[in-house]
Amino acid sequence: MKGISAFVAAALLGGAAAAPPEPPTNVIEKRAAPTVTITTGSVVGSSRLVTEAFNGIPFALPPVGNLRLRPPVKLTSSFGTYDATGIAAACPQFLADSDDSGFLSQVLTTVTNLPLFQKALKISEDCLSVSVIRPIGTKAGDKLPVLYWIFGGGFEVSGCFCSMAPCQDRSH
Repeated sequence: MKGISAFVAAALLGGAAAAPPEPPTNVIEKRAAPTVTITTGSVVGSSRLVTEAFNGIPFALPPVGNLRLRPPVKLTSSFGTYDATGIAAACPQFLADSDDSGFLSQVLTTVTNLPLFQKALKISEDCLSVSVIRPIGTKAGDKLPVLYWIFGGGFEVSGCFCSMAPCQDRSH
């Protein structure tokens, strides 16, 4: 309504009415995907506001079959061009306490072990990967600080958790 009244007012006052503003365009600036070449292939990442992300880059063979529960086997063959734009797979883990005999705990354990739930959370045994996030414009040889996080594991252990002294009472 304001636009129409401004147009009418300009016409009545004898001034030339300004052309209506152009509608906004849906053009989105798209940068080329950041790509890095490493010894095992090329890794294509994604650009964010001020960073570039390369998610789920494999560093070892999937721990399946005869490699299950064994030390990781270094990836030596080329993987060609790897799409690292998605979310990295999460390793299988306990999502609910399976030792609890309560009804709710049993339901949670059953639901979280369903293949559909595992797929929705992107849980896979093929999870030996690393994700790298760096500032946009990083070049080879740049001296950047490195922050890394190594997950301590998700095994459930029952027993003694004493701090400094040997544990005598195993009931806690």
